[in-house]
Amino acid sequence: MPSLNTTLLTLTALLTSGCASVIHGDNQSMRVSTFCGQQSLPASCVATNSKGSWPFQTPASILVQKAHDPLTLRCKSPFFAEGVVQVPASPNPMLAGNLVFGGLIGAGVDLATGAGFAYNNVVNIFYPSCR
Repeated sequence: MPSLNTTLLTLTALLTSGCASVIHGDNQSMRVSTFCGQQSLPASCVATNSKGSWPFQTPASILVQKAHDPLTLRCKSPFFAEGVVQVPASPNPMLAGNLVFGGLIGAGVDLATGAGFAYNNVVNIFYPSCR
């Protein structure tokens, strides 16, 4: 039988950790591509949110840190003007689970770290001058 200290330590860890943080983590992988019409083309891009910025070349799978605010993707191609896309952060179902089942502290952790949110896994940027 576990000791009272072990039980209290386990209970404290469960109550103070966000469910989404534990299950899904604070980072997210996403696939980003740039297009002119239906033709994929390379571009130099930067993904930015309140947690940081991540430079990359398209097409690419990138790893970003999740946040409650939108992720801004700015891409420049040698052939076209800069393309900018805002990817909204959507609440993760685990965040709702924390609120419903009494994990208010865990929900607070998920909100503060951004783990309670997620971005689209695939983002395609279409240059407007190509349409």
